[in-house]
Amino acid sequence: MTELIEEVIVPAREARTIEVKKGQILEIVDLEGQQVGDVAVWMAADPNEYLSPSHTVSSLSKLVPEVGDPVLSNHRTPLLKILRDDVGRHDLVVPCCDPERYAIDYGEPDHGSCLASLEKALVDEGLDLPLRGEMCWNVFMNNVVEDGKIVTYEPPHAAGSLIAMEAQEDLVVALSACPQDISAVNAYNPTPMALRVSA
Repeated sequence: MTELIEEVIVPAREARTIEVKKGQILEIVDLEGQQVGDVAVWMAADPNEYLSPSHTVSSLSKLVPEVGDPVLSNHRTPLLKILRDDVGRHDLVVPCCDPERYAIDYGEPDHGSCLASLEKALVDEGLDLPLRGEMCWNVFMNNVVEDGKIVTYEPPHAAGSLIAMEAQEDLVVALSACPQDISAVNAYNPTPMALRVSA
């Protein structure tokens, strides 16, 4: 039986941060269902080592990590180990949405983005951490490779769905409740999420 240490609510279209110590359990929770979260993770001792989707895909030799799998850093250090996954759909290929994505691909230059939300959260918390779109893991994103193309479907998961992971190192974690409402990413309706740490 674990005890909740901290919970951070991430409002729809915004981002928040949380610290997780080695051995603690991090849960990313979709409070209302069909919401994608974009996650960035840094080693607390050295923020130049961070979660790397591409290194994770390379070492696991799979596009979607499963229960029991580690999520790796840019130096292939295990950062998180997946203990429970209610959804089983995640994207480690596509970078998080950014201002250029909305401006160039959707003609919406003033639309919010995960990258902008994450940058704001780091500034608000006084955290000087490196951040680029390709560092983010798109948790619960229902992307499927079909005939060599990436197709995005609405997430099928229900309210309260979560992924639980054990921290393998002391970490700083940032989560954006993705603001995408032009495509099927969040079923066209961004909603809040939660970060929970327990031990």
